[in-house]
Amino acid sequence: MHTAQIQLTAQGLGQQFGRLVLFRQMEFALHAGTSVAVTGANGSGKSTLLRILLGLLTPTVGTVQLQVDAEAVPRAERVQHMGLVAPYLGVYDALSARENLSFLATARRVPDADTRIAAVLDRVGLTNRANDAVGTYSSGMRQRVKVAAALLHRPPILILDEPSTNLDAPGRSMVRALQEEHVAQGGLLIVATNHASEAATCDRTVAIGTYQ
Repeated sequence: MHTAQIQLTAQGLGQQFGRLVLFRQMEFALHAGTSVAVTGANGSGKSTLLRILLGLLTPTVGTVQLQVDAEAVPRAERVQHMGLVAPYLGVYDALSARENLSFLATARRVPDADTRIAAVLDRVGLTNRANDAVGTYSSGMRQRVKVAAALLHRPPILILDEPSTNLDAPGRSMVRALQEEHVAQGGLLIVATNHASEAATCDRTVAIGTYQ
């Protein structure tokens, strides 16, 4: 259960690369216990917006602020409160799923790491292959490792960038169930998607347009 009060706010947010303006004057306030779909055409800036929210990219203009229990969180510390699943995240092929998660657990100082690792591996359906090298996994299984990694430190904010990538029907159902659980437990869910069916399951939508 996520008991922290969360508010993630964007004010006057804009991003451009050279002469290409991805978005401008974006304003929104996102709260715990809700789900938000980030929509837009390929190349519109969905992944860029997520990186800005995570604090990994500085916007051209505007500000992002995360408050946890009414206290402002410094940009460098935002990722401690967030879990990310994205196509551009890598896993270590030479390590097993369990070893990948153990490495992350150490970096994130996850308490009772072995128990937590076993729990998330079970939740994403990888217990039987947990000790096999990730390099032997299918693309769908690799996606499940990324989901497990995002859940590992129990983040109150879950950010999913095209979460259904490479997943079969059971995998998509698993991710959908995790999304529902996260919101029901008081978390904030942000999903970037091109699929109208995925966006329709969220409470609200942030739409991005591309400007030339």
